[in-house]
Amino acid sequence: MKKSKFNTIVNFDNLIILHNSFTNKFLLLEQFLYDMYNSVSTQDDLLELKEVHSDFYEALIANGFFVEKDVNELERVRDLINTVDNQDEYYHLIVNPTMNCNFKCWYCYETHEKKSQLNDETIQKIEKLIENVFIKNPNIKYIVLSFFGGEPLLFYDKMIKLIRGAKIITDNYNKGLELAITTNGLLINEEIISELNNYKISGFQITLDGNKEKHDQVRYISKSRGSYDKIIENVIALAQNGIFVTLRINYTRENLNGLEEVINDLENLESSAKKNIALSMQKVFQEPNSQELTDLVENFKFYAKEKGINHRSALLSDTLRNSCYADKKNQAVINYNGDVYKCNARDFNQKNKEGVLNGDGEIIWNEQHNKRLIPKMTNKPCLECSILPICGGGCSQMIVENIGKDYCVHNFDENSKKELILNMFLDEELI
Repeated sequence: MKKSKFNTIVNFDNLIILHNSFTNKFLLLEQFLYDMYNSVSTQDDLLELKEVHSDFYEALIANGFFVEKDVNELERVRDLINTVDNQDEYYHLIVNPTMNCNFKCWYCYETHEKKSQLNDETIQKIEKLIENVFIKNPNIKYIVLSFFGGEPLLFYDKMIKLIRGAKIITDNYNKGLELAITTNGLLINEEIISELNNYKISGFQITLDGNKEKHDQVRYISKSRGSYDKIIENVIALAQNGIFVTLRINYTRENLNGLEEVINDLENLESSAKKNIALSMQKVFQEPNSQELTDLVENFKFYAKEKGINHRSALLSDTLRNSCYADKKNQAVINYNGDVYKCNARDFNQKNKEGVLNGDGEIIWNEQHNKRLIPKMTNKPCLECSILPICGGGCSQMIVENIGKDYCVHNFDENSKKELILNMFLDEELI
């Protein structure tokens, strides 16, 4: 046997975290155990370890820290990527009903298009696309229909018209329909909750920018009226109605102070409703990294856990098994005007457009889309990286933007990689 090339060592207090990124398993070791692991360099050393400490030996084998000598670990990662990105169980369709928004957040990368809205013609094209998905790939069991933007609830009437049409089609083909909505949460009301509860909803993603004081400085209805109270009210209403909410916190060094107040504002919820809320901590990209920032985030997540609100990043940090929707073969983003994209984390402009949806419900892909088909693991630095099986070399958008260049998701910073492992370990401990 041999040591896996995907083992990473991270110091933690007076202990050592041993992590294997292919199995995504952790062992927390005292120094003497780490010394025993570290001393193994030959098969005889490994057999000696088995004699001295059989339980430790078995844990190392069972969790993938040692593999058979003839195992091609890179090939296993390639196979895993193909399995995840080429799945045929569902088709993920993201629709932007509009590119307009009722807020103007300072960090938003999107340009608001005031007159943009989904029309009946585009809705019909999308319905034909859904039907074509089932005809061309009978293995597809269900459609995940997500709404993004812009603020999708600005044109809820168009959203619900498409949802109703999609439900008729999925029922006709004996397939499933699952909904997901990314919204700022302000426009949610009892009527919307009641109607959407007739469908299977994987969840809402709703963003906050700190506690009431900080949030209302970024997302306000007018200079004298903030949006925080209404959004919290709507989050509570969704959770009480059994609808899952991912509460995305866009954090900076400044708005982390006082963030515990958000958790306090959810404190009166019954535990059964609290289980319908999970945190997703997302650093605003303009904010620089620092140890202080990391510590503040971890302290907040611990506080939230103590109050019954969990955090999801331990799972989501594995961006290979949970690869970006844009990496999936069976996925597309349809803009309000019928333009087609894969990634919704870039401007919806002509430069980034990857195709158009025609009247027959077929996507006509362009040359920009062909760049996205470059296989993963063609970036040489990734092939020697110990966290490749959880990073995957970045998403397909990163490949598109780095054609012909060596790159690293973590900017070739080994400390950044170890910090990722540490945060995953800490989050797993909190779950």
